[in-house]
Parts: sequence; C-alpha cells; structure tokens
Amino acid sequence: MSALFSSLISRLPWVSPALGSAPPIGLYLGPDRLDLVQMNGGAPACLRAMSSIALPEAREQLLGDPAGLRALLRQAFASEPFRGKTVVSCLPADQVKILSLSYALADGQTDDLAVAAELRGRLQDELDEMVVDYMPLRRDEGDTAEREALVALAPRTQVMAYLHLLSDAGLKVAALDIGPAALTRCVKRTSARHFPGFPAMPNALLINFGAESSYLTVIWGRRTVLDRVIGFGESRLFERLKTVLDMPRELSLRILCRDEEASASKAEGRGIVEEVIKPDLNLLHQEISKTLVYMASRTRGKSIDALFLAGPVARYPIVVESLQQILKVPVHILNPAVDFAPPIGRRHDEALGTTAGMALAAGLALRGVPENE
Repeated sequence: MSALFSSLISRLPWVSPALGSAPPIGLYLGPDRLDLVQMNGGAPACLRAMSSIALPEAREQLLGDPAGLRALLRQAFASEPFRGKTVVSCLPADQVKILSLSYALADGQTDDLAVAAELRGRLQDELDEMVVDYMPLRRDEGDTAEREALVALAPRTQVMAYLHLLSDAGLKVAALDIGPAALTRCVKRTSARHFPGFPAMPNALLINFGAESSYLTVIWGRRTVLDRVIGFGESRLFERLKTVLDMPRELSLRILCRDEEASASKAEGRGIVEEVIKPDLNLLHQEISKTLVYMASRTRGKSIDALFLAGPVARYPIVVESLQQILKVPVHILNPAVDFAPPIGRRHDEALGTTAGMALAAGLALRGVPENE
C-alpha cells in the first residue's frame, strides 16, 4: 500500500511539515472557483482573510498550469490580508474515491494495519498505486469489535501532480485533508459557538450543496458516521426553470433568493417557480429520508438534533423552509463570513461565505487553529 497523505507529505523535501507562525490558508480548488480562507491565530477562531476567484480556464487545465494558479493567488493576496504561503488543501473530488470500510482489530493490531489489510483484500495489487487516508467513524453502540472508517483513495500520480502544482505555484503544503473531515471540523467549530448544549455536540446532518451534486454528511456528536453523494445540485434547479418556464438564470437566481426587487414585482411568479421546482425538492427530501432511516437503524432509533447547510442553495429560502418543515429541527447555514466573523474590525460580505466551496475551505483552514473555544 502506498503512503498515507500525512506520511507522504512529511517525506517530501519541498513541503513544509510545520505550520509556522501563521495559521495555514485553507485552499479549495473547486470546479469553477478557487476558494481561500485563513483564520487568525488563537482561540476562538476568527476570520482573517477569505477570497473566492472564478477560474479563467477549466479546472483540468489549471491543474497542469502552476503559472495560472500563481496568478490567481497573486490576485487573492492583493485583495485580502493573507499571511504566509502555507496551505492545507484537498484533492479535487473527482480524483478521490471515498468509501466506508468495516474492519475488525486483531489483538495488538493498530487501526492503520487493520485498514490496510481490509483494503488489500478488496483492491489487491491496485492498492500499490494508491495513496490512502482514512478517518475513523463512530462505532455502533455496544459493538467493540467491529469498526468503521471513511477511507479516501487517490492514484499516487495524481496526488504527486497536485502537490507539485501547489509547490510550483509558490506554496508550502502543511497537509492534504479529506473533504468530509474538513467539513466536519467546520461544523464542530460552528457548533461550539452556536449550539446551546456545548460542550455536548448535536447529532447533525450536513448538506453541502454543489452545482451538479451535493453531499449528505451525518455527524454524530464529534465524529462523522456517514458521507454520501446525491444527484441534487443548484444547476438542476436552473435547468428545470429554463426548460419549463424559459426563465433566464439571472431572474431565477433573484427569485430563488427572494431579491427585494424581484419579490415586489414577481410575487405571483415566485409561487410558480416554487411549484415548478417542487419535484426537485421532493427528490432532495427522499434522499434525506433514506439517510435518516439508515442512521436510525444504526443508532437504535435516534435522529438528528440539527441541520447544517453549506453552498449556494443554502441561500434559497424556499429550500431552507422546506427542510425545516420536514425535519423540524434547528437549521444553521454554514457561512464562514458570519460564523467566524471577528468581534471587532472589518467583516466580509455574507454572500461570499455561501459560495459552493467556502465552508470546505474554512474547514481546511481550521486544521491549524487551536480548538479551545
């Protein structure tokens, strides 16, 4: 088996194994934007800088263009007070295979060895060309022998190419993280600030909305227990409105966001829009229901205490209200610009915090910040 992400990074001479004096910059290279977040040092975590820049070319091209990435970084660093060039990042989602793995520990066996043995049985020689990382999941109640982990696998060649891209763009890599782990970190740190029962943590469902698909992550207390992708995304809503109503994307966005001007003159149109996208919302509800039924079977009938939303669809009141109606739990929209705003000083645009990859970038940035809230 190839190295764990963390072990691989520590052996590369051009990668910084230490975070240095400044917290790392969380860097997420999304399908169409580069998202960057940095916190101030110390606790509680407070936002220092954040930036989201549209990619001038397809991400696939940028992955082979260090000069292009360097130009985007210069743009971000010129507009925001980022400090240092040490980053925590994660591979693009389409380069990483994430699976849930059940394994058992033999006497004296470490989790690393047990996970490696289970993966070897599944992947055989293919495992030799992979870089692996994993995140332990919460065990079933009363079960001490069987364990589960969320495992990330990526071809070694792609991992090395991504690390070289970041290095050649002038960055130092402190760590490569797993997307679900970063989002879980963001939820936990947000809960520490906003959940009234802290230090007890809520059993939460996180929905991270993307353009083409979304992720459902179940966080049971302080641990992730499930992460799955569903075929619901922002583009699906725009495509249906275009097909059924021939509605331009710009107008669709204004109505979905309940823009004041649109709301004043398009109240009837808003009702039609809500009716048109109802099948897509029903699909989302069905996927959530499947997830919660599965979790109830794993937790002796328990359910979630809170719902966290991230990504652009979280800005749409119709979606938020429909989820509140069916789940009947508190809903919190993950927004680093709000959740980690400094008590005094400059604040960032709240709309910036709801871009698709910003919560993930914040979770990456939080990896280097003390956890004491």
